[in-house]
Amino acid sequence: MTKDQWTIADILSWTQGHFEKLRPDSPRLDAELLLAFVLDCPRLELYLRADQPLNEKERGAYRELVQQRAAGCPIAYLTGEKEFWSLTLEVNKNTLIPRPDTETLVENAVEQIRKRQHRHPDSSCLIAELGTGTGAIPLAICAELQNLHIIAVDCSADVLELAARNLQRHEALLSPRNNRIELVESNLFSNINPSAKLDFIVSNPPYIPSGDIASLQVDVAQYEPHTALDGGPDGLSFYRYLLDTAPSLLAPEGEMLLEIGFDQQAELKLLLQD
Repeated sequence: MTKDQWTIADILSWTQGHFEKLRPDSPRLDAELLLAFVLDCPRLELYLRADQPLNEKERGAYRELVQQRAAGCPIAYLTGEKEFWSLTLEVNKNTLIPRPDTETLVENAVEQIRKRQHRHPDSSCLIAELGTGTGAIPLAICAELQNLHIIAVDCSADVLELAARNLQRHEALLSPRNNRIELVESNLFSNINPSAKLDFIVSNPPYIPSGDIASLQVDVAQYEPHTALDGGPDGLSFYRYLLDTAPSLLAPEGEMLLEIGFDQQAELKLLLQD
């Protein structure tokens, strides 16, 4: 078979086998996502066009992406997009890639915010999120609820520019639903007015112990921003900060909802007791 005869089906099959040797987690999905990106089509369309050969330009672009993925670069950084809560979000190497596990935090936040709105139906809800990154968490919450004011904080101006593009992309979740996401550049909550009295603090803070980062998977350790991963020597630095700071920021009935590492529950209980 010559290169000119390589069809979509052939290339998907070959790439799947190649990735299975190197990155066995989701070889077929990775192949589909990269090829759909190169051809600018939905994944399903790959199968409707399975017998179509790729031209030289398409093969070259795909080959380069396959090589980068084989080296460990995350799919989301190669395509520039990641789906979270059924929302397509722009991502880049300045931001942590939104993960399915964080949807659990969104589910819990939506549940608690909804309860608060039932108790106080005539008032808006003020929420702050620390480390917004792509804006995934506030956008997902706005997809489910109305009458929200979310202060989304990040320390990086570049990251906030990307978050602003995601907000613009999903504007239908904001003003038409009386929702507002306010992007604030701040080192932690230093630029948040303590008199605001937040109803909720929501965050997926960095919680990987500093010494563990180098041993993470290559696509995390070598590609994702360590500032979004590094939780200090024991992984708890940001939780200590939030526990110390929250009482001065939260309203009397205010709540704080945080994502934590799978093995950090006992340590955090001790922090709460202190």
